[in-house]
Amino acid sequence: MAIITDYFFIDILLVLTPVVYFLVWYLTNNNNYWSKRGVPNIRKELFLGILTGRQSQADSILELYKTFGGERYGGFFQLRKPILMIRDPELIHKVLVKDFTCFHDRDLPELNYDPLSANLFSLKGQAWRTLRSKLIPTFSSSKIKGMFDQVIMSSEKMIESLEGCAGDGSDVESKAALSEFTLDVIASCAFGIHLSTQRPDFNKFKTVVKNIFTPSLLQVVRFLIVILMPKLAEKLNLRPFPNEVGDYFIGLTRATMKHRKDNNIKRNDYFQLLLTLKEQEEGEKHVGLTTSDVTEEDADVEAHYTADSNVQFSSSDNKRLFTEEVICANSFIFLIGSESISNTISLVLFELCRHPDVQLKLQQEVDSMLVKCGGWSYEAVRDMVYLDQIIQESQRMYPVLPLLTRECTRDYKIPDSDLTIEKGVLVMIPVVALHHDPQYYPDPEQFKPERFQGNNFKPSSTFLPFGDGPRICIAMRFAMMEVKSCLARIMSQYSVKLSSKTQVPLKFVPRLFTLLQ
Repeated sequence: MAIITDYFFIDILLVLTPVVYFLVWYLTNNNNYWSKRGVPNIRKELFLGILTGRQSQADSILELYKTFGGERYGGFFQLRKPILMIRDPELIHKVLVKDFTCFHDRDLPELNYDPLSANLFSLKGQAWRTLRSKLIPTFSSSKIKGMFDQVIMSSEKMIESLEGCAGDGSDVESKAALSEFTLDVIASCAFGIHLSTQRPDFNKFKTVVKNIFTPSLLQVVRFLIVILMPKLAEKLNLRPFPNEVGDYFIGLTRATMKHRKDNNIKRNDYFQLLLTLKEQEEGEKHVGLTTSDVTEEDADVEAHYTADSNVQFSSSDNKRLFTEEVICANSFIFLIGSESISNTISLVLFELCRHPDVQLKLQQEVDSMLVKCGGWSYEAVRDMVYLDQIIQESQRMYPVLPLLTRECTRDYKIPDSDLTIEKGVLVMIPVVALHHDPQYYPDPEQFKPERFQGNNFKPSSTFLPFGDGPRICIAMRFAMMEVKSCLARIMSQYSVKLSSKTQVPLKFVPRLFTLLQ
């Protein structure tokens, strides 16, 4: 039934035309943002090719990086939002380190209604600074060393699961085996629980985690709404992860806290360190984690990450930070990182399979260090320097995060240019492209661990697997201890080869000669 005219179809057109016009205008009226500022730019949606499956995120970043070849920076858009890609290493150092006060936040929405969002990765401004200053001692050398035994126990469980396959030379899907290892480490260190693979509670834990890393289409849409349209997400009370995920881990956190308190249990794990900080805040104890836990070595490392930065880390904040929800959120972020760790180990094993000479040299180093240190110890794994080089070269070739983002928090004039980055503009650092730029890494597609001789995971403007500056991953050294421990344990017992069927499954073959079992 027509309302405006005598024809229903014409009425529909009259209604839809202005709606479509307004939508097109809204999405395109900012297209000249970068052109007006004299910035080389392209109208490219970073997520479009990824969502349609035509292009990976890494490939999309590499394409953009090459598009702006020879430029210090270039502009593009995410929907209507202008984004500045920085290619110049000196400018990258300014953004991440020297002028960090103008770029101290990630471009993540503040989800005050989501209990899992109160983690160090997501927080902004003063809330982030205060929480980080309190968490720094939990990742000191002594605290990481205290968690080493639990990581080795988890690696022993992994070896037990590999034994059957190694005996008959069967193929092993390395990603699946390593995911169980990292889940066991996270369950033990971050959530303070020991889960046997035969128990129903482990299957429940594993199922919940699997739902996080293999989301449905609906969950992907939910996540994109949260990231791209946070105001709409808040009105709809949408969380990045399903509500049952948050409810499960908060329940797990509370149950573990109650069990430890009721039974007076103390353990050398990250969960216990968070509980100690909670007790300090509540005034129940006046001992525990203090800045004295940070050794001279730790202070030197932290000083490097904040070098040239005028950010001051202050712990003098009376606001209560360590609620049950905050403890859960900062344990949960470990869980998200577990996928990155298992991916890193898998890719190192893949390159070791492709380069048996590198694998043999690594096995010799592992054997030698175990003899020198009298068996498995934190010091033995820490001093495996060739293993450090191998991991860093793998991180260069396959960075876990292909890009870093920072939000400009106040207007910033780029030195030696006429461009001022306005507050609210997103700055993107193309990590994967920098790692594959022959200007910085000759023959970038070649696996050459010797590139990183003497580097010891030191970040730079062209090597950013963990970021750089004050917002560098606080758990970097714990993550590397976990990766090194797992790889060293495998190398001490097996030779690893690619399956003849495909380049994904591996063969774990018992070594004919091993100095220590």
